[in-house]
Amino acid sequence: MFLLVLPAMAGEWVTLFDGKSLKGWTNQGDANWSVKGGAMTADTGKVCLLTTKDKYENYELELEFKAAIGTNSGVFLNTEAKVKNEAVDCYEINIAPPGNPFPTGSIVKHHKVEGQGEKDEWRSYKLKVLDGSITITLDGQKLLKHTVAKPRPAGLIGLQKNEGRISFRKIRVKKLD
Repeated sequence: MFLLVLPAMAGEWVTLFDGKSLKGWTNQGDANWSVKGGAMTADTGKVCLLTTKDKYENYELELEFKAAIGTNSGVFLNTEAKVKNEAVDCYEINIAPPGNPFPTGSIVKHHKVEGQGEKDEWRSYKLKVLDGSITITLDGQKLLKHTVAKPRPAGLIGLQKNEGRISFRKIRVKKLD
């Protein structure tokens, strides 16, 4: 079966990962991103992002992730290819242990969420960015809606490899008007 990945049109869900290749994604560093078992996975290399080729401003993003215990990773929204400051260059939705200053479900340097724990199993994020308002739903539970004073312009979607093994699958986006 051949899957064509096209830029998202407003109101339509578009698949960003075909389950077989890294087509449509750019490795912004030296992490060992590869496709294993229908998921994009990295477990070695320096901290880096795997980013979309297209930019997005207002959208909904759905994906599943699996993080080994102790893993520090994240999903970067409206991001630059190279992030110097998470408070300014992106919205980083963290995937991290409870002891991290911004554990899983938090927006790094913006809003801390506690109590989501760690699980070495598939979990789901539903993320929405609309005019500087970020809504995070984890495993079907709405965790927060946070609005920033100065919304980020259109940017890339990034998947982070920081520490530990991380996998992502079932990634799709829907642009919002």
